Amino acid sequence: MCIRRKPHSSWKAALLGSLALTASACAAPVEPPPNLPADRVNACHTRVVITFAQSLGDRPADDFVTEISRAANVALVFVRAAGPGLYVFQLDAGDSDESCGQALARLRRDERIRSVDLDQRRHVSE
Repeated sequence: MCIRRKPHSSWKAALLGSLALTASACAAPVEPPPNLPADRVNACHTRVVITFAQSLGDRPADDFVTEISRAANVALVFVRAAGPGLYVFQLDAGDSDESCGQALARLRRDERIRSVDLDQRRHVSE
């Protein structure tokens, strides 16, 4: 008895295998920021706009941001420049405060930061 294989069945199996690998990779959990312990991640998770005391050009240096992150016990990830001297960051902290008030207060105490505010839509008042 001879078993006939359908033509192209091997490419279908390869396609299904690659789809399964892609789906499992997309479903993988997100790793915590490197400067926060894994058990303290994402109670506070928001975007902030930061103005630094010194002009830093188009983008602040990674080591400068790392120093500020460590001092304030937060994770800061650069998102984009929002204008001259304005920088948007993703802020993550292990605080139980979901409004991130404690993390914002720690950042505001740093002399290298002129201001830090939540990144939210602003409306012109009439």
